[in-house]
Amino acid sequence: MFIYEIGPAGGGACDFEDDFEAYTAGVKLCLQTTNWEPWTPALPGGPEDPFVSSTHSYSGNNSVVIVSGNDVVRRHGPKTSGKWYISFNFYIPAGKSGYFNTMNGYAPSANVWGMDCYFKVGGTGNIDTTGGGSQTNGVAFNWTQGQWNQVVVIIDLDAPNSKAEFWIGTGPSNFTQVATWNWTQNGTKPNEIHVNDIFGAAATDEMYVDDFSFCNTMPPIIPVELTSFTGNVNNLGQVVLNWETATELNNHMFEIERKTETSEFRTVGYIEGAGTTNEPRSYSYLDKTAEQGINYYRLKQVDFNGTYSYSNVVEVDVVSPVTFELAQNYPNPFNPSTIINYSIPEAGNIRLSVYNLVGEEVAVLVNGFSQAGSFEVTFDASNLSTGVYLYKLQSANSVQTKKMMLLK
Repeated sequence: MFIYEIGPAGGGACDFEDDFEAYTAGVKLCLQTTNWEPWTPALPGGPEDPFVSSTHSYSGNNSVVIVSGNDVVRRHGPKTSGKWYISFNFYIPAGKSGYFNTMNGYAPSANVWGMDCYFKVGGTGNIDTTGGGSQTNGVAFNWTQGQWNQVVVIIDLDAPNSKAEFWIGTGPSNFTQVATWNWTQNGTKPNEIHVNDIFGAAATDEMYVDDFSFCNTMPPIIPVELTSFTGNVNNLGQVVLNWETATELNNHMFEIERKTETSEFRTVGYIEGAGTTNEPRSYSYLDKTAEQGINYYRLKQVDFNGTYSYSNVVEVDVVSPVTFELAQNYPNPFNPSTIINYSIPEAGNIRLSVYNLVGEEVAVLVNGFSQAGSFEVTFDASNLSTGVYLYKLQSANSVQTKKMMLLK
C-alpha cells in the first residue's frame, strides 16, 4: 500500500498530477488552487469546496477529504482523442462511504455522465457504466475499508466503440479489472472526457483522495501492499507495532515515526525491508521509549531510490503503570549481561542497585528522579564472579528485591 511514484511508466506524459502537498491542511482546496473547482465554479470556499486534510495521506502529509455535500471537479480539457488513464488512491474509514464519476460532457456544454462509482459502507461497491446514477445497476466489486486502495479508469477515445475500463485494488496481487464498456453508449454520448467529479453524495461519505493523475499511459500500481498495521501496549508499558505486507517492490526499509499531541512526527527506529517479493512478510518493532498518554505512529516506507511514502496512522494509549513492580531479570542465569524491567506508578526518586549475598553493594543501575512509567535496564556483570546476587528497587514508599544468578 505504499510507494506511489507519480508519473506514468514507459515514458508517457501526464496532463495533470496532484499529491496535495502544495496546499495547507485545514484550508479549503479551491481557495488554494485553480487546478480544482467546486461544482458551482463561482463558489470556492463554500460548502461544496472540500478541505485539505492531514488525517490520512498515502504519500507525503496531505490528502483531500470528501464528506457529505462536498463536490469538487477536475477539468480535463476536454479530451476528444487519445487513450487516457485516470488514477487516484483513496482511503475510507470503516463505516464510511464515497463516490466519484467521470463525465463525457460538462459546462458550458450539457452535463453528461459517463460512469458513476459508489464505494458503499462495509467494503462493497458498484459501478454504473451507463452513467445513470444507479447504486444497484452495473457491476459490483469489493474494496478494503481502513486501507489505501487505488482506482484506475481507462478511456480509449480512439478505439472502436471507445472502450472504457475500471480497475481497483490495494496492490499488484489483487489489482482487478472490474468492468469494461462502450464509453459513448453506442454513440448516444459524446466521445469526450470533460471532468472527474468527486462528490459527497451520502451522509456517510468520508473519502480521502491522494495522488490524483490524468496520464496517457498506465500509472504504476501500488507496489508495497500493506495488509495490516497495529499497535499495542505490552505488560511493561512498551508499545509493540506489528505490520504485514502481501507484496513488496524495491522496498529498502521502514522508518518508524512517532508523535504525541504536543509534538511532530520524528523517527524512533528502522526496520529493513524485503526488497522485491511476492510472498507475505511480517514485521514487528518494540518502542521502549513511548511517552505516557496518546502516541501516534506511522511507517515511512523508503524505496532503494529514495522515494518514500507513509502508512496510515495508528493511535496507541500508553497508560501509566498502576503498581510498583520489579520484574524477574532475563535471561536468568546469565553471562555476562541480563535485562531488568521495572515499573513505577508515580514520579519520584528511584534507586535500582545490586548486592552480593553478604550485603555489599556491587552496582548502582539507576539513582535519581524518574517519571512514572515502565523501564528497562541492562546489567553488565563482566567484572563480577559467578554467584547469586540480589537486585533491589527502592522508591520513597516501596521496596522490592529479587535474586539472579551469574554463571561464568
